[in-house]
Amino acid sequence: MTALISLATTIGLTLTLLTAAAPPAAAADLLSQGKPATSSSTENTGTPASAAVDGNTGTRWASAFSDPQWLTIDLGAAATISQVVLRWEAAYAQAFQIQTSTNGTAWTTVYSTTTGTGGAQTLDANGNGRYVRLLGTQRGTAYGYSLWEFQVYGSGGGTPPGNGVPDPTATSLEASNGPLTTATYTVPAPSGYGSGTVTYPTNSGSYPGVVLMPGYQGTQQNLQWLAPRLASWGFVVVNVATNTLTDDPESRGRQITAAGTQLIALGNTAGNPLSGKVNGTLGAVGHSMGGGGVMAALRDDARFRAGVPTAPYHPNANFSAVTEPTFFLTCQSDSVAHGNTYAVPWYNSMSQAEKLYVEVPGDHLCPMTGSGNKAKQGKWIVSFLSLWLRADTRFSSFLCGPVRDPDKNNPSLVTRWMDTCSF
Repeated sequence: MTALISLATTIGLTLTLLTAAAPPAAAADLLSQGKPATSSSTENTGTPASAAVDGNTGTRWASAFSDPQWLTIDLGAAATISQVVLRWEAAYAQAFQIQTSTNGTAWTTVYSTTTGTGGAQTLDANGNGRYVRLLGTQRGTAYGYSLWEFQVYGSGGGTPPGNGVPDPTATSLEASNGPLTTATYTVPAPSGYGSGTVTYPTNSGSYPGVVLMPGYQGTQQNLQWLAPRLASWGFVVVNVATNTLTDDPESRGRQITAAGTQLIALGNTAGNPLSGKVNGTLGAVGHSMGGGGVMAALRDDARFRAGVPTAPYHPNANFSAVTEPTFFLTCQSDSVAHGNTYAVPWYNSMSQAEKLYVEVPGDHLCPMTGSGNKAKQGKWIVSFLSLWLRADTRFSSFLCGPVRDPDKNNPSLVTRWMDTCSF
């Protein structure tokens, strides 16, 4: 009996110690990643506000070299905030506040310090609001404020339906234009690419940016059909022409990056129609060599959060490292870049990405202006980019599940469909 009592006591103590040492409950949801971010200033075009919420610790936001400065995240909807993680670059804040707001104007301080030391800081910051702001009031160095990542944890939040974008229907998505009024703007001095025409919503608010890249010997006309369709569903779209008509896919990837950089810069600059329109999140669509360029941009530039390579061409390329959502749109009778040669091997190799693969009737030109079923192609592309660039789950049903199935199972419309549903 004594031995049993002793054993029970030992077990009880062990359980007590295990309970005491048990890890805390699962962390709250990460609410901030990929959400729109704005700032009081940026050091240069390579350090935008969006870099602090892109999930990439190799990119950063950096401010001007003065006090005060701020960085604000729009969570998209009211949220309960429990924790903030700041991953500082060498230029950190000695004195700063974490603040929340329901409207982006009136702020409540939920954390404050005057003894910040930089590095990685995990802060208890209990509050409520749609907007979360870091307000730096005293720099820790002679430089500005610089964050690799600004992560907000809690519950709730979301993404606003899109600054006036109504609930989508199959009919509205298959129309040639969506619900928002659009306008165009010619890029006055293209930097790193040939030319650019921006189509954007005239509604107030900021939107993800999308770069359209043509194929070999192609011009802006290649994907002209897609620019107003995307813009009218809540995107700022720059349709570009390349430096030369024969630029290879890697060059086109670099030009996609350059066009994205300039689009964000225009959105951050007063005095042009795009001022305040671009939220820092980027996507890309390309045809043929331009589709290969989209893959290169997804591989090399973490600012690009989703891509749509159409009839993509890029010999001897390895894209297994691409982790961003990718929609391959290919053509059944393509003798130039058949899906079996390029897109399918890439699709199969990308084990960490959400993926969609749709093969449709037609030759290599099937995604271009004037070819293919633009009602269906437009519906799928708009839905894919709305889901992954705006986190707008209202569009998911057009890609996964019963609403999608009449398209998927129609052999006159789709000759092959693969996906990683449910997204």
